[in-house]
Amino acid sequence: MNGDRLTENRDSPLSTISVRFVNASILLYTVWLLLPAVQTTGGALAGCCCVALFGVGVLLDTAYLKRQWLDFLLRVLFAAVLPLILWFYLQRGGGLFWGYYGQQGMFWFPVLFCAYARTRGDKRLWRFVKITVLACVAITTLTTIGWLIQGILRGGRVYAYSRSLGSGEPGRDAYLKELMLRNIGGYDFVYATTLALPITCYAVFASRGWRRALFITLCAAQLVMVVLSQYTYALIFAVSIIMVEWLAAFIRFIARKLQRPLRVGPSLLWALFPLVLAFLLRLPLIAGLASFSESAGFQSIAHSLRLLLGALTGNITVDPSRLDFYRLPLEAWSRSPWIGLVAGGTSMLSQHSDILDLLAGVGLVGSIAVIGMIYGMGRGMLSGMKRHPAVPHFMLQGAILLGCALLGTVTYSRDIALLLCVGLLLGLEDNRALPL
Repeated sequence: MNGDRLTENRDSPLSTISVRFVNASILLYTVWLLLPAVQTTGGALAGCCCVALFGVGVLLDTAYLKRQWLDFLLRVLFAAVLPLILWFYLQRGGGLFWGYYGQQGMFWFPVLFCAYARTRGDKRLWRFVKITVLACVAITTLTTIGWLIQGILRGGRVYAYSRSLGSGEPGRDAYLKELMLRNIGGYDFVYATTLALPITCYAVFASRGWRRALFITLCAAQLVMVVLSQYTYALIFAVSIIMVEWLAAFIRFIARKLQRPLRVGPSLLWALFPLVLAFLLRLPLIAGLASFSESAGFQSIAHSLRLLLGALTGNITVDPSRLDFYRLPLEAWSRSPWIGLVAGGTSMLSQHSDILDLLAGVGLVGSIAVIGMIYGMGRGMLSGMKRHPAVPHFMLQGAILLGCALLGTVTYSRDIALLLCVGLLLGLEDNRALPL
């Protein structure tokens, strides 16, 4: 189809019913996923029902299926195969196959929805999605901040409930359910929020008046939540994003005052220089941040920073560092660079890096195949992207996603898939020029 949009029979009764099913699927899925209290009450079955609504809606779209049945079937096939690769070759899932398979099926749902919606080009498909996403993100962000602050007041230090929600330890189901009923965002939500920050910043710069004030408030709340969560990489990425985005905005403002307007992309590149300087001064900066974090009660962050400092200075520590975990899949990949563990042999996966484990598990050939399946599933999502003012922000978002995939195992989070895909859909369908 090559990005062409199908517009025929939009006003037919069957088409209207199809649109309503698809629109309901993404709205209900958003509420279910981004509000932990709703998610733990409804359970996995509620999420599966949302995906089923989407399937029914597409099946009722006869005009689309007549022309694109093979294309859509391939998309669904890719979504069905990818979890199997993660299960068998990357050892994801924790031993519960069907539960994991269902979760991963729901992970790819936003990709399928976004590709379908952009292909159809019918605004009714994403009606009310923007306000629903913003409302759910704002509610969960605020409730999470509230409980984290309560933890500070009770214990005299930060006890990150969100870290408990990211824990896979057995025998904690009742406790984790209690936290979710309090609507506390966990590991997935924190990282999804971090990756959504470039689009939040874009919304700030593309808005005016009270809307800008609301997006600034949301941006500040998101940053506070990430800081209180004590996820070290999320904190580093979030602070870097905010610094680059707002410094770039200031550079554009100065350039405009000097009557030398600067586009968003070049301004973001100029704003990267402080990060380069921070890298050159990384040792004293990390040492200072570790001391500050420890004195402020952020013990988890202080511990991670001191491990990082030890690795950078070559000091040997008793505790294993992340670098040790990263070396393991690199060694495995060096033994079988083309097909990885597919050839057999001892499993050498870090469980700390999605990219390195992918290379170790299926090699370079398998990794290219995985990328090809993801591209085939989401083909059409990026149509018209080159001409859109939000492109630099999406590129920054992509760079941070790549960093998360290299340094962690949060990439296959359903929260991330939803916020990134919906942000992409709404951003590319918004043709407003960037005023700042």
